[in-house]
Amino acid sequence: MIGNVDWISVFDDIVQFISLDRTFTVEQKQLACTSGSWMEPTVYRLLAIRPLRNGSQSEHEMEEICRLGTLLFLAPFWRALGQNPVWTAAISRNLFFLLGRNHVEWGQLNPLLIWILYFAAVETENHVERSHFVSMLSAVLKSMNLEEWDEIMRIVQGVLWAENIFAGSDRLICDQVMRAMNYDSVAHGLFEASPAPIG
Repeated sequence: MIGNVDWISVFDDIVQFISLDRTFTVEQKQLACTSGSWMEPTVYRLLAIRPLRNGSQSEHEMEEICRLGTLLFLAPFWRALGQNPVWTAAISRNLFFLLGRNHVEWGQLNPLLIWILYFAAVETENHVERSHFVSMLSAVLKSMNLEEWDEIMRIVQGVLWAENIFAGSDRLICDQVMRAMNYDSVAHGLFEASPAPIG
């Protein structure tokens, strides 16, 4: 369980802002887009949080993973405002290394981990890192017995989603994820079917 409330507080605010965006009139949405509205202070708050300074316990590592994933989630909002977040590659790399050395059990928070891995895979431009994020995502999906892409997208969108920003983003990784899941299944089946060595 995530012990610190810093990231949760920021995430709750983002949920509220995106909910408000859905109810904006065309004029209000145009004003919000041109001004950047809530983006700048929200990103500043996320950049200021440093969970790992509080220790390396699992709850601090989980909060750091969530913080980095949320920054990647917000990157397309910056691009929609005409900005180019050049630090996205560094965030992806930090998340990649943290997930690689992290052995936290997410349990009931697996949907949140799926959401983070989805946006990490979509946002990274490094093909090697993307393939690793896809592999991690596939492993989590298989552990939850998820096989249909529509089910997977329902989980991602159920955590937090903005249709006008992310519509079609799944096309970038859908085939890779499904291939990875099918490859794992086939490999597992071949392993189980292989004859025992003759002794």
